[in-house]
Amino acid sequence: MKHGAAPLFDSLKEFVERGQAPFYSPGHKGGRTLDPWFREHLANVDLNNLPDTDTLHCPDGPIAEAEALIADAWGVGQSFILVQGSTAGNMAVALSALRPDEPVLVARNAHKSVLAGLVQVGARPIWLEPRWDDSFGVAHGVDVDVVERAFGDSGAKALWVLHPTYYGTTGDIAALAELCRGNDAKLLVDGAHSPHFTFHPELPSPGEKSGAAATVQSVHKILSGLSQAAVLHIDPAVLDPATVRQGLQLIQTTSPHFAIMASIDLARRQMMLHGRELLDATLDRARRAADRLAAIPGLSVLRPEHLLGAGTGLHQLDETKLLIGTAGLNLEAHDILKRLNDVHGVQPELSGAGHILCITTIGNTEADVDRLVTGFAEVAKLAGVRPAGQRTALVADLLAVRPEAVLNPREAFFAAQESVSLARASGRIAAEAITPYPPGIPLVMPGERLDDDVLGLLAALREAGNPISASDPMMGFVKVVR
Repeated sequence: MKHGAAPLFDSLKEFVERGQAPFYSPGHKGGRTLDPWFREHLANVDLNNLPDTDTLHCPDGPIAEAEALIADAWGVGQSFILVQGSTAGNMAVALSALRPDEPVLVARNAHKSVLAGLVQVGARPIWLEPRWDDSFGVAHGVDVDVVERAFGDSGAKALWVLHPTYYGTTGDIAALAELCRGNDAKLLVDGAHSPHFTFHPELPSPGEKSGAAATVQSVHKILSGLSQAAVLHIDPAVLDPATVRQGLQLIQTTSPHFAIMASIDLARRQMMLHGRELLDATLDRARRAADRLAAIPGLSVLRPEHLLGAGTGLHQLDETKLLIGTAGLNLEAHDILKRLNDVHGVQPELSGAGHILCITTIGNTEADVDRLVTGFAEVAKLAGVRPAGQRTALVADLLAVRPEAVLNPREAFFAAQESVSLARASGRIAAEAITPYPPGIPLVMPGERLDDDVLGLLAALREAGNPISASDPMMGFVKVVR
């Protein structure tokens, strides 16, 4: 009888039928912004590599035409369709732009797919500290002076940055590009959350138009793409298109979902024909929502007045993202999110220590925003106000400690490994990334030494009950190189 159940399908059906206000990705918000014929015929366009449909790995028909239109729309030299999200794009960038043991500057709050690319290639990362924000409990971009010092010390020939962060904040991409030019280095951009930047002048500067050799974007996160719909833009004068295609052939499936590819094609068309007006409305809606939320006692919202100026890691802001500070409420952010969901039918993208992130897109409505504000007002009244929290000494210690790099990530990944208790790990080399939340920046990267300071912090985090992303979140053991 147990096989009469379909637990995954049932959970999806239950979620959809609750009819929640969606403040999470994908950007089409349950299909609201998808072409009606496309939405109705999703199963019909689940096809194979046929003469009429073209082949992703060696396109010479409609896929090639779609890629040419994508490059023209985003104003770049060449673009590639991705069907496995920005993850595939970042790995292809590593395979195309980097070489084994080559030094590369990388923001330490990079997505795990960047680490995956480094493991695949064997490049040697020089990790850069992003700017930390006490008020909201998040990391932003990297400061220009941090990158400048790193170039001087390392001789790196590439800089890989997150633009924007998950929270919609960016560093000074124009200044970073100028630094790269001065150091004969490639600028590589993980722009997963930036596919809309090029279509509105009040959004941050797009990486693909700021001197990047490669920019990866998740069309599904913000625009009308299905999940895993993404694009890779390159400057063919810097990266060889044939080498990029070769890298993608190693990574991407030979059975791509044609609905995903078609959704990119349609999202591009939608932006080129109606993008400005759609984004006008989205920005207006988000700004008014930010004003209403910030007026609720105990809440704050990251807004342009928080920006720190040129050269900093908090240079520009995507105002369609609502980063809502909750440290002033007498309730933890994960409990606030749960009540918003359970009681008010509002589903944010995520909660972290002292913040909740809501992603608004062209798919949201005024009714969504009203439910969001009403829900937050009720939760805030229920929770009550407490004095705004300050960064704890534990988080300050985490940001101050950086372990010694002994191996590059690829060497650590492929080395013989074992699991040992924290008490037996002193002096050992980590075989995994260990990331406490907060600050959401890896304390340890694969190949770094677990010294007594690091182990002491991990033990303290365990005792304090802080969430830790690792093979054993309870820190009963860590994976080390044997």
